[in-house]
Amino acid sequence: MESVAPPAAPSAGLTAGLAAWVAQLQLDHLPLTAHSTVQRGMIDCAGVLLAGRDEEVVRHAQALFQIFPEHRPGLSRVLADRGWADAAHAAMINVTAAHALDYDDTGLDGHPSVVLAPVVTALAESLGRSKTQARCAYVAGYEVWAELSERDEPRHGKGWHPTAVFGCVAAAAATAWMLGLDAERTRHALGLAASMSAGLVGNFGSMTKPLQVGWAAQNGILAGRLARQGVTAAPDAIEGPRGLLVALSPAGRPRLDGPPEVGLRWRIESSGLNIKRYPICYALHRATDAALQLREQLAGATPDHIAVRLGRQQVGMLRPGIPASALDAKFSVPFAMACAFARGRVGLADLTDDAVHDPAIRHLMSRVEVLVWDEVDATEPLFSPHDEVLVTLADGLQVRSEPVARALGHASRPLDHQALRAKFLDCASATMAPEQTQVWWDELTKEG
Repeated sequence: MESVAPPAAPSAGLTAGLAAWVAQLQLDHLPLTAHSTVQRGMIDCAGVLLAGRDEEVVRHAQALFQIFPEHRPGLSRVLADRGWADAAHAAMINVTAAHALDYDDTGLDGHPSVVLAPVVTALAESLGRSKTQARCAYVAGYEVWAELSERDEPRHGKGWHPTAVFGCVAAAAATAWMLGLDAERTRHALGLAASMSAGLVGNFGSMTKPLQVGWAAQNGILAGRLARQGVTAAPDAIEGPRGLLVALSPAGRPRLDGPPEVGLRWRIESSGLNIKRYPICYALHRATDAALQLREQLAGATPDHIAVRLGRQQVGMLRPGIPASALDAKFSVPFAMACAFARGRVGLADLTDDAVHDPAIRHLMSRVEVLVWDEVDATEPLFSPHDEVLVTLADGLQVRSEPVARALGHASRPLDHQALRAKFLDCASATMAPEQTQVWWDELTKEG
């Protein structure tokens, strides 16, 4: 059955237009490909949640809230099978776990599924909604996020973390849809979330990064609930002269006029989701692909020097110097390159403090040089047009990788079903008994 296009958002203003569109969105409006894209994102998010749920930062998040050992009506699951809590609290804990390893999917200059999947799942569980309804709410949040993300150039160069900021408003949109709010109350939910949005790139490489994404999810649900109760927000909280977009804009000149384009084109189709193959910052994935290709080509020869060319915005997301811990290593060019060449992989088993202090890896990290260029990709301006790696061997021979414009797992180079399943089972097996991993895979892939 073909999808039915929803009406375009009205031209009354950005906040009001987005709210009206979310309020009238129906299941049969969604393009058919949206269901499979969102399901992939939700499955991947569940896997990385299981992999990250024993991280120290997750224990700190759990300590903030009351968690019940047995199911009670109106509650949501915490960390898959570790109790039940209020939906906002469960979402906050689950998001923190799913983002703790930085292994979750990317898109829209951020991490859509890590916010939206736990929010809609928690609400579906607490409200008794179906998986199909949860996917529709996810799309509502995704499209709102996409609209906001596209309204400024250059994007996000001021130090705000897009996932924590736009993710909060997107979570509020998804919550409003799940709660069945009308256009006026949805507008208030978006406005409330605009004031509850926060998160800094400066906290990358610390426990605060997953926590600030968890707060975005929690605050998005709270914004929807407050709006349902009758709490109001400014009618132009997003596009006003002192609103969210102006406050976030590096140059102070975001595009504030014109109706939203939600309903005119589906960003979930054109942008999609990028599934990560490595548990490190996505800014490093193309270069890691290139390094692994070169390692195979070099047939075991050890590089004497490794030069990596990345875009300026990518480098701005990363941590300088040699990492001291696995947390730092997730944002380290030297570690990604050294691990790729020393071990032939960059996987969950390699993101440990022991690996960071492995003599072979530390030796190679000292041989890495980062080359920065300013040219940007026309469609993904946080990235350069491509990344590449140049290796110099001890005898002076230089070998250059092929330029990598899109990492494997990118929406344009998607992982197949078997690769997605392999990643999920690898992630789940980190904290779950082997006999249970397949049970959860079957549950997540089941329609309902």
